[in-house]
Amino acid sequence: MRRLLLTTAAALGVAMGLAGAATAQEALAKPPPGVPGPMFGVGGLGVPPAGAAMAAAPGVAAPNSFVVHFNGRLNWYAGVEGSSADQHAGSKLDPLSFQGYIRLYPGFDAVAANGLKYGVVAEIRMPGSNFTGAGISPGATSGNETLFWRRAYGYVGTDQLGTLRFGMGDGPSSIFVTGTFEGFNDSGWNGDVPGFAPSATFAFYPFPDVGATYTSDKIVYLSPVFSGFQFGVGFEPNTSNLWNAPGCAFAATTCNALSASPVPGGSARRRNTIDVGGSYAQEFDGVGIDIGGAYMASEHVSAPGIQYNGLSVVDVGATVSYAGLTVGGNVNYGQQNYDYSLQPRSGVDSLAFMLGGQYQAGPYVIGASYFKSKFAGGSAISTPLTPVARAETDQGVAAGGTYDLAPGMALYLSYLYGQRHQAGYDFYTGGPGTAGNNTHVNIFALGTVMKW
Repeated sequence: MRRLLLTTAAALGVAMGLAGAATAQEALAKPPPGVPGPMFGVGGLGVPPAGAAMAAAPGVAAPNSFVVHFNGRLNWYAGVEGSSADQHAGSKLDPLSFQGYIRLYPGFDAVAANGLKYGVVAEIRMPGSNFTGAGISPGATSGNETLFWRRAYGYVGTDQLGTLRFGMGDGPSSIFVTGTFEGFNDSGWNGDVPGFAPSATFAFYPFPDVGATYTSDKIVYLSPVFSGFQFGVGFEPNTSNLWNAPGCAFAATTCNALSASPVPGGSARRRNTIDVGGSYAQEFDGVGIDIGGAYMASEHVSAPGIQYNGLSVVDVGATVSYAGLTVGGNVNYGQQNYDYSLQPRSGVDSLAFMLGGQYQAGPYVIGASYFKSKFAGGSAISTPLTPVARAETDQGVAAGGTYDLAPGMALYLSYLYGQRHQAGYDFYTGGPGTAGNNTHVNIFALGTVMKW
């Protein structure tokens, strides 16, 4: 399968090269000055992705044009949370806190004289705050922060042949995910407001558009759109990021390209991951239908000790829209643990669903969603003396709205409720125990985003 996929990618590259050679290319026009615009270009920039279709970006509508992007966003929130983890072992959390971040989106989109589209899409993030601790100045901790690349990929394609992406970015499972209702406030449980929750109460978002799937180096082919249909296929040989140097001097347990390891539990690493998906979107007399689905499968590193299954996960979702109202849902099932980590062989298969709806009227968007998931959780640490239930159950509610106050500026209002349960597993200590088997959190937040 791996050889077939690589051969297909090579054939696609040859086909695109022949298409370019068929028409003599003129020199690209001088790039126009950068202008503020949406964070979605020909390459599909955005979080979550705007969609797999290669929609034209400002200044790239005509052949022989080139646009450089340096978009960005600043998000800021004031939040109040209350949870079962607010008091523990003599410590107590203040319910009110602030949080936010700034991100940058450099890249370029270009169209050659013969219609060949190509470019680079990237996302730069800042890390989360360090724990300040007693007597430590925030000036000292801010000096420890740095920037890192979260997404970085190139693309090349034509309207007739489709698009080939290569690098660290979204695969078909996250590109075609549908019915997860991330279009109001800051994306619900896949957004930023969960950061107010203590980690022991954090309800894990079970759907595929998460960092565990889009931060690996991969190759992805996306077809053109045919009468509303589109498909894609992706492949990653291992879980390395874009920069994989200097590499390994010899086979060792730290190598990204590892296929076997002597370290117990080393089989928790996935390898040779294939991701296949597609979507259908069409409108009939004002009623919009959007269906998306994908299947992700992988092998795993061979190692002694606790054994893990490779990924084998199906995700399917659908929405119906009319007059600004959208309703629908998503179902996710298969061999995975939380956050698309590998499932211990003693654990149950994961099963998750989401139901939701949102309504848009002018600058306002309001919505709500509910998800529930079951997965192996901490069952891999179970022993006869410290038994752990076979499954963790998480659920989350998200509600809120977005108001576009002015060009490049919006306001968010968010509410989240999360709950976790696994008998025999202590979420506070991260190990077996009779305490901390049930946690919950409520979060209210008001925020803003400014983007350029």
